[in-house]
Amino acid sequence: MIRLFIYGLVSIALFNTSLLADIIVLSSGEQLEVTILNQDHATVQVHHAILGDFTIQTKDITSIEQPTSTLNQDAKPVSDVDAIEHGDTPESKWNQNIRLGLGFQKGQKESTDISTSYHADRTKNEHKVTFDIQYRFAESDHEKTLNRLASTWGNTWFQSNSRWDIFTNLQFDWAEFQSWDQRLLGDLGVQFEVIKLEEGTHTFTLSSRLGSGFRQEFNSEDDELIPEGLLGLLVDWSVSDKQTFTADSTWYPDYNDTSNYRLVSNAEWNMQIEDSNSLQFSIGLHHEYDSVVDPGIKKSELQLTAGIKYLF
Repeated sequence: MIRLFIYGLVSIALFNTSLLADIIVLSSGEQLEVTILNQDHATVQVHHAILGDFTIQTKDITSIEQPTSTLNQDAKPVSDVDAIEHGDTPESKWNQNIRLGLGFQKGQKESTDISTSYHADRTKNEHKVTFDIQYRFAESDHEKTLNRLASTWGNTWFQSNSRWDIFTNLQFDWAEFQSWDQRLLGDLGVQFEVIKLEEGTHTFTLSSRLGSGFRQEFNSEDDELIPEGLLGLLVDWSVSDKQTFTADSTWYPDYNDTSNYRLVSNAEWNMQIEDSNSLQFSIGLHHEYDSVVDPGIKKSELQLTAGIKYLF
């Protein structure tokens, strides 16, 4: 009798748990009934009755549905439609971060520099918007060696049940010590997911990009509107629950003269600082090679940065 009583209590507990479980819909179409333990802009920590505790990357989640508690019959479950209308789903919230860093730059001159950057992104209805702005400054022997501002606005339209996505980017740069004072860059293209490896909640994705765009430089000897092609590779790797790595390299050839091109590469490694969901240690690399520049200007520019990133 006691054993039956215990079995009954366990069954009721499991039944109530399943009723009150949060339902997470993954981008792959799978649904998980879990209890959300903790959540921030990048990850959701959950408990599963069979799999135990683990972490899911926010970018891999399509929606989260929270059921009605039996203690509050008047409350409504947070459905995907209701949440989108009220802007409360993870995919409709802005993920933002600010980074302060020290670095090394090798361009027109070699020197250490200070930098600050701001990033924001939001995904809603399979449409992701990103905004980035970065400022770098360097001085050597009381003389400025780097003074540059870069801003980028990007859009990505994800295609359900497809490995193809569509993207656009618009970038404005202002700088001293370059062939140009300002420049405007824009491109449009498609992105194809070449490889995606998954092991638990960790993923490795290799994607390729193909597209076209333009380059317009101001106060430069090469100040005509240049139509450009675009061919690139991107890597996105969630190394662990606390570490991520991203990298990309893109070739931008002039359609009218392929000897006039830009080759731009970036890499960034982020590691979450212990006992903090909002602080990360970040190391970044940026390299740009311009095959055609004004006389006296070097073609290659390398920037290395290490700093602290605050997520909110």
